[in-house]
This record gives sequence, C-alpha cells and structure tokens, in this order.
Amino acid sequence: MDMSQYKELFISESREHLHSMNELIVLLEKEAADREKIDSLFRVAHSIKGMAASMGYGDIAELAHKIEDLMDRVRKGVLVFDAGVADLLLEGSDRLEAMILDLEQGRTGMHDIAGLMQKISGYDPAVVCTAATPTLPVQAEPSPPAMMDNKQGTRQRQVESRQTVRVKTEILDHLINTTGELITNKFRLMNVGKEVGSAMLNEALAELTRLLRELYNSVIHVRMMPFATISNRFPRMVRDLAKKNGKEVAFAIEGDDIELDRGILEELVDPLIHIIRNALDHGLETADERLACGKPAQGLIRLAACREKDRVVIVVEDDGRGMDPAKLLASAIDKGFLRPEKAGELSPRETLLLICMPGFSTAREVTDVSGRGVGMDAVSSTIQSLAGSLAIESEQGRGSRIILKLPLTITIINVLLARINPYSIAIPVTNILYTMELRRSQISRREKQEQFYMKDEAVPIMGLNHIFAASAPSSDSEFISLFIAEVNGRKVGFAVDRFLGQQEVFVKPLGRPLAKLRGLAGGGILGDGEIVFILDVANLL
Repeated sequence: MDMSQYKELFISESREHLHSMNELIVLLEKEAADREKIDSLFRVAHSIKGMAASMGYGDIAELAHKIEDLMDRVRKGVLVFDAGVADLLLEGSDRLEAMILDLEQGRTGMHDIAGLMQKISGYDPAVVCTAATPTLPVQAEPSPPAMMDNKQGTRQRQVESRQTVRVKTEILDHLINTTGELITNKFRLMNVGKEVGSAMLNEALAELTRLLRELYNSVIHVRMMPFATISNRFPRMVRDLAKKNGKEVAFAIEGDDIELDRGILEELVDPLIHIIRNALDHGLETADERLACGKPAQGLIRLAACREKDRVVIVVEDDGRGMDPAKLLASAIDKGFLRPEKAGELSPRETLLLICMPGFSTAREVTDVSGRGVGMDAVSSTIQSLAGSLAIESEQGRGSRIILKLPLTITIINVLLARINPYSIAIPVTNILYTMELRRSQISRREKQEQFYMKDEAVPIMGLNHIFAASAPSSDSEFISLFIAEVNGRKVGFAVDRFLGQQEVFVKPLGRPLAKLRGLAGGGILGDGEIVFILDVANLL
C-alpha cells in the first residue's frame, strides 16, 4: 500500500506530539511524581512510534521506541524522573525533530542514532530507587474500570476526529483573500446603488452586507489559533538557556487559550524569543546575586496573553534587576544615538524605548544569547508592521514588563479614510487615539516645530501633505483636522485635509518599489475603484 499520501499528515501530527513531549518533560522536572504527566509522556512516545512504524519510517520508530521504553521504566518505578532522564528525553526529542525535518525535505540517512539509543537504553541514574525513595505505584495492567475509561476516551477522540478536519494553510489564505475581494465588490455595488436609487437593490445590498459579515466572521474564526500554538515551545527554550547561563528560573504562561490570527502568531515567534532571551540574559540575576539582594534564588519570567476589546495584549515580565534610565541615556549619548541637550526632554517611558533603537545595547560583552543590539529593534519593527504597539515598564531592582498590543487580525481591517490632495489614505482604527478639529489659534511653534497642548502635554504636529509631497491645504480655514497616534511612546498629531469616514478595507501587500517605502503598510481598493495607501503610522517619521 502506498503510504506517501499520508506523509504530510504524519509530519504535522508528529510535530504536535513533539511539542507536547517537550512541554511534558519540562513540567515533569518540577513535578517528577505526577502520574498523569508520566503516563501522557509515555503515550506521546508510543504514538510517534506507532505512526512511524505504520509509515515505514524505521529509524524514527526505533528511536521513539527507546524513548517509550525509558518512560516505561519510570512508569513502573524502576527509575525516578530526574535531570538525567529529562536530558536524555530532550536529546531524543531534538533528534526526532531533526529526522522529521529531513523527511519533510526529502533527505535520508543523515542521522546516526545508534549511540543515542544505547545511551537511552543503558541509562543508569546516579540516584537509585530504594525503599526510602518515593516511587510511583506499579500498574502493569489496568483494572477493569480503567480499561473502560480508556475505551470511553478512545471513543471520545474518534468522535472529535470526525467533527474536525485538517485544512492546508494555502486554502485558508485563498479563502480570506476571496472574502476580502467580495467585501471590496460590496462597496462597488453600494456606490452603484447610490446612483441608481433603487429600493430593491438597496434591500438586496443590505442582505448581502449581513451575509458577508457572517462569512467574514466564520473565515476569521477558522484562521484563529490559540496562543499555545507558539507559547508551548518557550518552556523548553527557557529551561535550556537557564541551564546554560547557570540561573534558576521559573517560567509561567497565562492565557495560552487566547486566540489570534494565524498570520500574526507566525510573526510573533521571533519577537517573543528575543524578549524572553533578553529577560533571562539581562534581566534576571544569578542565584547568588538574588540572594544578596534579599530575593529568592529562583527568578521568575511570566508570559501572559489577554483580550482587550478588539486587541490582544501580550506581556513578558521578569522580577530581575530592572533597567537604569540614567545608564540607558549615557549609553545612547556615548554611541551617538542622542544629543546631550535632548536627553533631558525624554520622558521615562521614552527613555526605556531607547533599547529599541537599531544597534543600541548596554551589554558589556556579546554572547550567543544577546548583546548585539539587534533584538529589540527587530521586535519593534515586527510589532509595528502588525499594526501593533510596544511599551516598556521597568523599576530598578524589581524587574521589567514589555507590553505588546496587537489587533486580532491584519487581513481585513477597519480604517479611517482621510484626504490629502490628491490622495486618499487609510489609517488603521487601532492606531488612532483621538481625532479632532483643532483651532489654528491653539497651535504654537517651538524650534520650527508646530505643536499644541493636550492636558498639559505638548503634542507635535506633522502635516501628512509634507510627508507625501501633496499640495498644501488651504490656510483660510479656522480649523485643521488631526488624528492623534502614539509613536515611540509619544503622542503625535498628524494633519490631513479632511476625514472621509470609516470603512472596512481588504489589505493587499505592496509590490516593488513601493514595498521599500517606510510608512506604508499596504494598499486597498475603495468601492469606486480608487486605490488607497494604508499607513504604517509608527514608521511615518
């Protein structure tokens, strides 16, 4: 029987099992006697072995079998789940992952697993189980009730599998693109309806709008994936880095059931890796340093996600040494990022955001974890490209918090349309703090920069007609139209000729050379066929 048709499904399911394996191993290091987790880890290895054997992937099946045997020894109380067992299992997991990657890319015979299998099968722990050592109860054969529970669980999984189906991501992408095109054409029809003035057409368009809204909500729901899709890989990473750096770290995850668009989740992986690695390398002290400061020897890194209306808030915080604003300012001046006379004008929040400048770093030496000054710059750029925002809070001696706010989706978005002759532009509603009509008499000038005051805060004004080289607005009007956005932790007012109203826009990527321009996040088509540029507000200046 030709099993090649099931190869993609095997690779996908095996990777899910390996993610679970890594997560369970890290958890068992903290709760070595947790019977449920031990049984789950045994079942994961058994599943990979069974799937690989049925597909004819002998090497993968053999290695998974050795891992299963090792966990069987733990289940039966022959071994205690200690650091040695964890290290072997993680090494086996890494090798299985590499073998599956080779399988996916069509490479074969790249791995010599004989030595690793011998290490696993011949593992002799330093701590031998004795009568004084608590061991797990041996359950060689399940009792009749347990067997009944297993059968019920199997039937439940079979029912669930019939209710779900795996879909290729390309199909989901095509579905969202088609939905976006339908929404664009809906606005075209609405423009025609205004010209025709037909009550029946308007009624049909109202029904079409309702149906498209249902379709859009369904498509977005299908694209949504839980935060756990990416967060479950971080405990293993933290465990390995802590061991390498000689630090004691507890890692907590909250809100891993919060859902985001698949496209956003994929882009979030690297930024979160940078932030967590920085927290461990720069933020947390060593055990001796923490004890000297009156802290527990074990540091804490917390990754939390929560919903806030139509946005998701992701927080990474640690209880480490925190950041020193004076040190940040001194480093920025020394490296030429900041003129000394400007240093006093920065607010504490703006000072902390200096770490997001390209090439900025306060590390005394470069390590393979951090110190090159590229991590937080990459984080800031990625978050801004996702129409999100980044904020930093820190207190010396108490730790730091990095807060990311992101939209739920970036494919079909609500925008505020504005005019800067001869162009129409679209500003993502999630980037706008306020809109206002400002009297010219309220505008003052400081060092050739126009500004106005909002609750005792000086807000600079930038004219988008200057940025886009558009024709200057008429100066006869008593008012100017502004939208207020936050850029690098500071409020900025952007002047436009006039506002045109809100609308849903299907975001299309820009081609070359427009894709190279800063300040543009994409394009869209209005109902009358006009092309609008969607602003990347954070990168306009």
